[in-house]
Amino acid sequence: MSKFTIAGLVSCLASAIILGFQTISTLMDPSAASITKGKTAWNNLTLADSIGPEYFEWIDTISWTSIQSIANYIVDMPLYILLLCIGILCFVINAFTSRL
Repeated sequence: MSKFTIAGLVSCLASAIILGFQTISTLMDPSAASITKGKTAWNNLTLADSIGPEYFEWIDTISWTSIQSIANYIVDMPLYILLLCIGILCFVINAFTSRL
């Protein structure tokens, strides 16, 4: 197994663990009693939430608006989706580099 395969597996496993803990915390939240009324209390954990939004203030200083919006999208996307995408990217890189 190559380094990219191991990194992809670890990233996908971390994604599944985060998704599982978020699901459990949503189901055990006492304010989530309104789930039966069609409202859920799901809170996505993002990169900005886990590290801190003050570390991503530099994104607002990027002069190209398209790159700035892409960086904001990556920082604000749910962490389990980000880790899953990184894992898939590692698997794809492994598929191309294993032939060399």
